[in-house]
Amino acid sequence: MRQAGRDEPLSVAEATAWRDHPEKAPEVGIAVLATVVAAKAEREHRERQADIEYEHHMLNLTEKVTKRLLAGAKHFRNPDAELIAQDMAFRASKELCRAHTDKCGEINPELLSKLDLAALRWAGIDPYAHSTWIVHRGDCSA
Repeated sequence: MRQAGRDEPLSVAEATAWRDHPEKAPEVGIAVLATVVAAKAEREHRERQADIEYEHHMLNLTEKVTKRLLAGAKHFRNPDAELIAQDMAFRASKELCRAHTDKCGEINPELLSKLDLAALRWAGIDPYAHSTWIVHRGDCSA
């Protein structure tokens, strides 16, 4: 601003007017607006890049958890991996309820995938022992 010959501070009203009507802004105002817009674009890009990197990290971690569950893993050191395994076990529990064919506890095991069975095993749920289930249907007496 000083290089443009302006020594007094910019008022909020002037800045707002420049933003709302850039065609009326002096050359120095256009430079200021361009700097603000460029900074905003860079910030949005960094935030989007961070989101993409986090999603990529979680996809890789989900793949690792899937492989470890299928291999019979008992523990996860990473808290994110533990949460992913818990989520898989909860989803498998819901699938177990859907596979439940009658009120006596019999299930159709063909309806559960290998990953569902592995996640249930990891969570300590026996598909054939109804007392170990954590999710029940509405018509279930448990």
